[in-house]
This record gives sequence, structure tokens and C-alpha cells, in this order.
Amino acid sequence: IIGNALLFFGDIVNVTRNLLKITTEFKGIFCIWIGPVPLFVVVDPADTQVILNSSSTLEKDNVYSLFKTFLGNGLLSAPVHTWKKYRKLINPVLHPSNVDHFLPVFNEVGRKLTERFSVSSSPSDRIDDIFDMALDAVMKTVISRNPVTDETKMDIKYLLDSIGRIFILRIFKVWLHIESLFNLVYWKELRKAHEIMDKCMNTINEGWKEEETIRKEINPDANLSNARLSGINLLDIMFENQPLITEGHD
Repeated sequence: IIGNALLFFGDIVNVTRNLLKITTEFKGIFCIWIGPVPLFVVVDPADTQVILNSSSTLEKDNVYSLFKTFLGNGLLSAPVHTWKKYRKLINPVLHPSNVDHFLPVFNEVGRKLTERFSVSSSPSDRIDDIFDMALDAVMKTVISRNPVTDETKMDIKYLLDSIGRIFILRIFKVWLHIESLFNLVYWKELRKAHEIMDKCMNTINEGWKEEETIRKEINPDANLSNARLSGINLLDIMFENQPLITEGHD
């Protein structure tokens, strides 16, 4: 009746250990059952590549609907016909060559992190330093050249920790897939997370507006790389693809 559901009982450590054990014992493609629901597990990277390159496997599983609780309706949980439409629009932004434009930003934040680590100190946890570097890189390449405030950093850290923890629990605790039960158990955490998320999105929107204003004020004939503090912004690429502005904002 429950199939292999016992593999997913216990804490995250035990569940991960169980999954690692069966993926080591079985080779190729095999199936585990969560009650009446079959889950096919692919171990060989070559098999994974065949599946990912197949146009017949683009439709997302129902488990992706769990993202809607945290992220609303978006491409991450969209049906394949919607995903295909907007994937074509964002193709220019996702081109690997665009990474070259962001190298000055990566070099800048990487240099700052190196300087922090070069200072002699006793052994300590440097996760916060690495997080700050990653966040600065993301914000400067995607949102705005302006530095992120400490308050915004704390809000984003809270969201990543709380939402990430709750989402992982929901993935492994099958009974939390029931929307009404999940909302009943975690309604306080969800309300606080949504409030903070709205606050962060307002900050992001303001950053985009500032970048849009700067873009319009810059002389089209001027050297854009000299007009910016470091590299070009992802917004530069978006302005070459006008439909992306609205859809990316959504």
C-alpha cells in the first residue's frame, strides 16, 4: 500500500542516507513507489542527458506545483506550452556569451573576498562572507550597481533559510503535499516569509527603475563600459529584448 514510502521517513540525514544507499545498489534506471505513485530514478549521467534532451519530457511533474506556495505562478511551475513560449523570449539573456560581460563584477567581489580571507585569524565559519560575495555578484549583475544594504541581506538570508528548510521538508514529507494541511501547519512562517519577500521585491523593483533611468540618460554613443562601475548589467541585455522587461519583472 505504501510502497517504498518508508525510505522518506525520518530526518533529512536519514532520508538522504536511504536515497544514497539505493542509488548505489541499483544501476541504470529503476523505480520506487510512494504509495500508488511511481518515481523513476536515473543514475547514469548518459541516461539523464537523453531524457533532458528529449522534447517529450518537458512537461513538469506535479511536484513543481509545490513552488507556487513560495514563488507564485512562474516559469518554474508553468506548463510546457507556457514554458516554451517564454523560453524563446529569454534565450538571448541565457546565452553563455553574456557571462563575459559579468566578469568585471565577479573579479571585483572575488578580490574583496580574497582580501577578507588574507587577514590572519583563528579558525571560523566563513559562510556569511561567501554569502555576501555571492549576493553582491547577483545584485550587481541582475538588479542594480548600488550596494545591498545590510537589512536587505538579512532579509534574503532569512528567506533562503526558512523557505528552503520548509520546502525541503514538504518535498520529503508526502502528507505536506496536501495544500490545506501544509498551510495549516506553516501559516505563521508563510505569512512572515511573504511579507519579507514583498519587501525584498520592492527593493529589487526600485533597483530596476534606477537602472532604467540611468540607461535612458546615458548617451547612446558613449562607451557604456566607462559609464558603469563594473561590467554591464543584465538589464542592458533586457533592453535589447523589450518583452523581457515586463515578463522578467513578473
